[in-house]
Amino acid sequence: MTREELKMSIENTAQSIGEQSAALQNAYAELGRELYPALAEGEYIQLAERIKTAEANLYALKSEQSAMENEYRRLTETATCFYCKTINADDAAFCEECGKRLGEKPREYCEACGTVNNPGQKFCGECGAKLKDPA
Repeated sequence: MTREELKMSIENTAQSIGEQSAALQNAYAELGRELYPALAEGEYIQLAERIKTAEANLYALKSEQSAMENEYRRLTETATCFYCKTINADDAAFCEECGKRLGEKPREYCEACGTVNNPGQKFCGECGAKLKDPA
């Protein structure tokens, strides 16, 4: 799935979460209205099942949305150039802006914070972490 397709799926899932949340709120409100007169037990089995179903649907949608957001972040990270931070097309092997190979981290790349430092630096100028020795 491309980033754009994933982004659309995330938006659709967010809309479904909103709809399920509204359905759950409506069921709770109806339950409150029905229970208010304190009628006999057992008359609310269908309403309780609707609430359980709405809660399960909402949980599943939120889990699905979280998984899609994680995948979107992963795809964006793999398409982002470590050198110039350009976000490239999903199928690009080289940066569309600077021509560097995607996924290739410069020696000056800080594993701790992601900053690209100047050649020859031993410590990150942003966070102070020790940079890798040249191989």
